[in-house]
Amino acid sequence: MLDTVTEIAPSILKLQFEIPYDVQPVNIYVLDGEPLTLIDTGPIMRGVEKRIPAKLEELGFPPSRLERIILTHHHPDHMGLAARLKSASGAELTCHRLGERMVSDYWADSDRLNEFLVDISPRMGLDRDLVEVTISKTSQWKDVAEPVPVDTLVDDGDVIRGDPFDLKVIHTPGHCIDHICLYLESHRLLFTGDVLLDSITPNPDVYPPWHSNQRSGLPDYVSSLHKIRELDMVEALPGHGKCVEAPAKRIEEVLRHHDDRLEYIVETLGDTEMTVLELGLELLRFIGANEDAESIFLAMREVFGHLVILEDRGEVTDELRDGVSYYHT
Repeated sequence: MLDTVTEIAPSILKLQFEIPYDVQPVNIYVLDGEPLTLIDTGPIMRGVEKRIPAKLEELGFPPSRLERIILTHHHPDHMGLAARLKSASGAELTCHRLGERMVSDYWADSDRLNEFLVDISPRMGLDRDLVEVTISKTSQWKDVAEPVPVDTLVDDGDVIRGDPFDLKVIHTPGHCIDHICLYLESHRLLFTGDVLLDSITPNPDVYPPWHSNQRSGLPDYVSSLHKIRELDMVEALPGHGKCVEAPAKRIEEVLRHHDDRLEYIVETLGDTEMTVLELGLELLRFIGANEDAESIFLAMREVFGHLVILEDRGEVTDELRDGVSYYHT
């Protein structure tokens, strides 16, 4: 597999690793300052867990030297190796305060979330067989991360001090509740995790009630995009794929994408009523995507987020019959 190293600026390196899964290559970042800092860690995944420490060693940053690890969010492709790297180095682990339980009790928290998704799936119009296939497939991600204790919790507006790198914490929920971006104002750079990616859009979370009184992360995600749009930045450094060299333009593209999706759902509903599952399948056919269990699951999460926005605006109504939600304009 092809792993690459890019110097973003003096003492700031982007390390990119291809992973054996259907997502873009994962990026981690090294800030060679005081303390020596790693932003995200990559997953424990079929050799990746060996290639990442080996690449750090090759670059003169053996894991034993690491002093600080900052997680943009708790998803396993971003925090998977944190426990092993922390164990090898004694590095201080930092994440958003809402991510503490999800990071420190990762396996149990994943089980709890999966149970919640199974419980709400009939309301979305899903039969249990498809739910079980989907959960079984997505639960593979549970095995590519390990729980790890957190040392430092941060919140929106906090500054993580370093020499010469001071990182301002920007809480950007939506893809998940604990997501943060890190703003390096001195360089006009923003480490965006999964909030802003070069060519794809992140899937919005379905919030369980213990995360938020909102049902979907999509309204939060749109607000997060507006929030980072106000920052003075020349480049966005994402958790996957290429760096975003025109972040303001890319933010506008993503906002427009979601506006288009809202219009599409209203037009698709027309004078009929449909479930989240039916709308998700229509969306997959509209964009020409596969209709495998995982794609259906992800499409439904996005559609559900748009329905929540439309319902809040009073443009659609959710009618519950026999335990299933039917949406109509």
